[in-house]
Amino acid sequence: MLILEFPNEKHRAAYDDLVRAWRQAETPTAPGRLFAGTDFDEFLSIVQRDLTASGPASVPAHLFFLADTDRATLFGAIQIRHHIDHPTVRESGGHIGYGICPGQRRKGYATTMLALAIVEAKKIGLGRLLVTCRDTNWGSRKVIESNGGVFERTTIDERQLARRYWISNKQ
Repeated sequence: MLILEFPNEKHRAAYDDLVRAWRQAETPTAPGRLFAGTDFDEFLSIVQRDLTASGPASVPAHLFFLADTDRATLFGAIQIRHHIDHPTVRESGGHIGYGICPGQRRKGYATTMLALAIVEAKKIGLGRLLVTCRDTNWGSRKVIESNGGVFERTTIDERQLARRYWISNKQ
């Protein structure tokens, strides 16, 4: 069964496997916090602090693993930012950043993970979600659109075109 889980001690071995496999396949980028720290303990400390982050350079956020409870496997991670009152996040980062390990892509995991994150975002009071992706990332575009994303416009993110989508989270 696929679920979102906040990182904890039981994920230690699966986290190491996930990060190792990801780094062997490509230079990891998103979600950036998945690769924060030099080891699992530091990573846990960072994602705990992110829950209550404050200050001009930070936004509070939850990071969740997409976990398969039947196999004790992690497929990727998704970060839900509590607000977008930050210049970079407001323009190109959005409320949600996610990634699936390269060896697990094109299996529907990202679509499921975003759907589960939309439910989590509602729990923290987010009624409308900004989700962005690179203009050339057809897989992410499909994932966002499959979860109700409505295209707003393109913008520039790290000198590349990015697409901005809004997902209504009100029911």
